[in-house]
Amino acid sequence: MRFNPRLRRLDPLTALRQSVARLSDEGVYYTRRQLYYEVCQTLLRPSRWYVALSQTAAAVGMSLTVALRRPRLLWDGAVGAVALLSVPPLARRLPFTMTPPLADAAFEEALATYRAQYGEPIGLLADVLPSSLPIFDNYREPDLYDYGLPYVIVCQDAAIAHMLRANDLHMVMGCAIVALEEATPLPDVLVTMLMRAAAPYVLLLHDASGEGLTFAANARKLLDLPSGVQVRALGLRPRHALRLHLFAARGAGLPPEVAPNLGVIERLWLRAGYATEVAALRPTSLLRALQRSVDTEWHRSSWFTDLRRWRSTGYMSWPE
Repeated sequence: MRFNPRLRRLDPLTALRQSVARLSDEGVYYTRRQLYYEVCQTLLRPSRWYVALSQTAAAVGMSLTVALRRPRLLWDGAVGAVALLSVPPLARRLPFTMTPPLADAAFEEALATYRAQYGEPIGLLADVLPSSLPIFDNYREPDLYDYGLPYVIVCQDAAIAHMLRANDLHMVMGCAIVALEEATPLPDVLVTMLMRAAAPYVLLLHDASGEGLTFAANARKLLDLPSGVQVRALGLRPRHALRLHLFAARGAGLPPEVAPNLGVIERLWLRAGYATEVAALRPTSLLRALQRSVDTEWHRSSWFTDLRRWRSTGYMSWPE
């Protein structure tokens, strides 16, 4: 039996309704582009389950047929069944990307229908981005800029920067989150706060595309950073998009200045015109990945090191 994924595919409005409900249960804010990729994952999810069940049924049927026809080959049939049952897990470990199953126009039509029937999706951020950074608002404390800032996250996509700030990631991680256009060059206030930190650095969140990799390669010059600030790229690379099986669309070609820093498969992937956005990551996965990626001394602690630190520093420390 040959499987046709289109026979089991949901309609875009139903997939959108399920995606909004799932994101609402997770309690996160998300952009329109992130909602689009969430709908794409929902559209492909039933077909993936159907493929797995079909392979399982075929494995069980083959083992039973072998056992009934030739009892001496029962062991061989069981081994074959186990091999077929292991195909889906092995396939998930292979590097590959998928093209989105839904066109942008079809998604916009489904979103307009959803708004007409159910109202605005819960958690969906407005398309109009704020005109200024929250850190520069007048209601902030005047002595805010007297403190050091350990790191700044610079996002290639302004909508992703707005999404991270809407989810209070800058409060959780104790950093500043800015978009690329807000940081070219980096404002003097942020530079001053970075230079007050012991080991300041800038984190780059970029797409797996020619434009994103070019930004990562030329970030120090674009942001006009002083020599004391380190730069670390946290964005996507083609190998991440392949390993995580993210959706990839046709983008720009391979920039010559970043070609030596990539592997052979990554160069072929980019030369084929593929590009993966950071928005292709699920919102909760993106937030967790950014928190885990900051491997600094103040985030890497244990109960034993904390005991030693409590004896000598901080409020209510032990007397000498």
